[in-house]
Amino acid sequence: MIAFVLAVGVLFLRFQSLEPKKEGSRLEFRATLLDGPRVYDRWQYFSVKDYRVKVSSSQVYSYGDILEIKGQLENARLNSPDIKVIGQSTFHRSLFLIRSRLKEKIFKALPQPQASLLAGILLGAREDLPGDFRENLIKTGTIHVVVVSGYNIAVVGGFLASLSIFLNRRLASILAIIGILAYTLLVGADPPAVRAAIMGSLAFFAVLTGKQRFSLYSLILAGFVMLFIQPFILANISFQLSFMATAGIIFSHDTIYAFVKNLPKPINDDLATTLSAQILVIPLIFYHFGSVSLLSPLVNSFILWIVPLATVLGFIFLLVSFVVWPLALLISWVVWSLLSIFVYLVDFFSKFGFAYLNLEPKNHIFLAGYYLVLAAVVYYVKNGRMVKNK
Repeated sequence: MIAFVLAVGVLFLRFQSLEPKKEGSRLEFRATLLDGPRVYDRWQYFSVKDYRVKVSSSQVYSYGDILEIKGQLENARLNSPDIKVIGQSTFHRSLFLIRSRLKEKIFKALPQPQASLLAGILLGAREDLPGDFRENLIKTGTIHVVVVSGYNIAVVGGFLASLSIFLNRRLASILAIIGILAYTLLVGADPPAVRAAIMGSLAFFAVLTGKQRFSLYSLILAGFVMLFIQPFILANISFQLSFMATAGIIFSHDTIYAFVKNLPKPINDDLATTLSAQILVIPLIFYHFGSVSLLSPLVNSFILWIVPLATVLGFIFLLVSFVVWPLALLISWVVWSLLSIFVYLVDFFSKFGFAYLNLEPKNHIFLAGYYLVLAAVVYYVKNGRMVKNK
């Protein structure tokens, strides 16, 4: 308790020592572009150092460019700042070229929207999602599938960890860590992905060793260090999703697994991992996107089994595509079938307007209400019988 109070005090002093950038502030800084620009008509948009940037599309900027930016903060965004490319990160540029090559393979083998969906699941690339399909993902509460967060890490690491039924536990743990590292590099190794990888690794350490208490302390410590180094990431959506998804796995995995353990392996462990990650993530998605689908739990229960299979087969397809393209095409047909089911279900349930509620973005009442109800349910499940017996 004393340590918790001290930690909160240190973070409070850290926040107080920083002066947030005020509206109209003049900013000048250098940063590496770790977000692929999204181009719409005459404008392109990207984020750098947690600032959103809107600039003319006449000048092309690429992932890995080292930029010198001068501009004025307006509505929490830099509009038409002066930008100069002063160099390029060889490491990030190499990752971008690999990622682009993999995307080419995906789009060569699959039609839309299956291609962009697979690119989002495997590479965290959301820029190619058709507008109507993206809207349907938001409406059905399934947008988390293509957001780089602890959820994606849970899927990749969860599958590799489930190989413990064929391999010894230690080797499966090593494979899970390697898989998380490889996935982090594939999606660009940007700060949100690295944070998700750190937190996801902690969660899998807890699941594989059974030391939930130690992993919870490690998660809190990791969150503390990240907030101390960069306090304002507390408002970062990716940080929130990663932290809550990891906490969900640590708290809920074993409980959920007890309900699904009779399902075939490794589906039972994958399902337990994805559901436990989602429990604490759903309200954040609703909070930031301003929408709630009453059918979201039902939709997710129908599609969650598809994500691990599509992820694994998608990676196999990419590996084989560099060796035997005809065989890769055969595998892509299986992936296409799975993703087509996903697309059909999302499109189907998005049409139920009566089950779709529009909320004002940043609805604190809904967010607080969800977590209070969840806390009450958890308390009842853990203590209800004991109180009743008394």
